[in-house]
Amino acid sequence: MERRQIALLLDSIQSSYPGKFVVQEPTRLLDSWERVLQKHDYEKVIRNFDRHLESSVFPPTIADLVKKRPLDRMDSIPSVDETLEYLRLIESKSEISEEAAHSIEESKAQIRKILGRS
Repeated sequence: MERRQIALLLDSIQSSYPGKFVVQEPTRLLDSWERVLQKHDYEKVIRNFDRHLESSVFPPTIADLVKKRPLDRMDSIPSVDETLEYLRLIESKSEISEEAAHSIEESKAQIRKILGRS
């Protein structure tokens, strides 16, 4: 990012969060943000800022603006295909204890019930 773009970003943050993002020493703030943001893509940072605006009443930190992608809780839930693949992998392992095999079978039954399969 260029210094001018960072200055515009800081201005946008200040106007979007009135009273919550108060800049007392603009040059010092711009210098510190530039040190970090100069290696980041402007478009990506702006997308993250827009996303942040929609989800938070607090001003973003630099970390909020440069993170790779927003946390999406749905990404932590496996799809049906991922679950079936996991079940196939479990079934293919032959060196497991009887207790582990029983636990796996119980888990598979619960998953099948959730998926509506028998």
